[in-house]
Amino acid sequence: MNQVFKTLYQSGAQPREILIICPFAGGSLSAFKTWMSLDCNALAKETLVLLATYPGRDHRMRERPLTSIEAIAEDVAEGLRTWIADQTFTKETRIILCGHSMGAQVAYEVCHRFESSFGALSPIKYLILSACHAPHLSSRRRLSQLNDDDFIDQLIAIGSGSPILKQHPELLPLFLPMLRADFLATECYYQQVNYHQQVNYHQQVTASKCLQHTPCTLVFGEHDPEAWESEVAAWQPWLMPIGEKPTLIAISGDHFYITATPEHFLNKVTVHIPTRVEHRPTPPMNHPHFSGEQHG
Repeated sequence: MNQVFKTLYQSGAQPREILIICPFAGGSLSAFKTWMSLDCNALAKETLVLLATYPGRDHRMRERPLTSIEAIAEDVAEGLRTWIADQTFTKETRIILCGHSMGAQVAYEVCHRFESSFGALSPIKYLILSACHAPHLSSRRRLSQLNDDDFIDQLIAIGSGSPILKQHPELLPLFLPMLRADFLATECYYQQVNYHQQVNYHQQVTASKCLQHTPCTLVFGEHDPEAWESEVAAWQPWLMPIGEKPTLIAISGDHFYITATPEHFLNKVTVHIPTRVEHRPTPPMNHPHFSGEQHG
């Protein structure tokens, strides 16, 4: 296993389904501990669940946190290329990429990079975008430039931070740089896309940034104050592969339903993913994008 991914769950020695999760801002392995004891009925047999670890946390704590979604996505994409190159896949193997909140932005960019490199042969067969505004919409919260006290208060209010940070200020130098970097990345991603897509947004998205080959499910929380149904549904112009609109589904819960009730999340989402996604051969492992000769 390379340094980008950590295993949350595995059943079977040779997984046929690989679910890769890109976490929310501030997300780390400890936030997904509920995934380590999943009910086996929530997933298909022979399934592997991996969590992407961004720089600046967990075993990558010594690395400088990244302050743009594009940089985080390139880090994850490079890790995925390296990981795939070390695997032996069968014809039935499929990779499903899932991003939650900020992680949805990362997952979208990773998927776009793989489509740019491989087109219809992208090894990512399905995409799940959860609890995130569409790229052309602005977040209602602007946290990254707040002073430390206000920043921590806001993190606690939305559930991204623990009250322990207030009780033990000696921990702040360890976690604040990573947290601030994540929120700066997600906030600037909206600004950047807005700047490029202000005029004739639908036409520009279709021409330059729309996924063409990867089916997608959009997910929103029924009681999520951070990403409303209409804001999540607004991803649709960015996700129009093979002439079909992405599925939009509701899940009971607030913004962090993905970690609060993972089995419920999986049960609601997986029924909308075809048992067999239309087969698109995975590129050979000696393809230059996997061998290290070049990277897109």
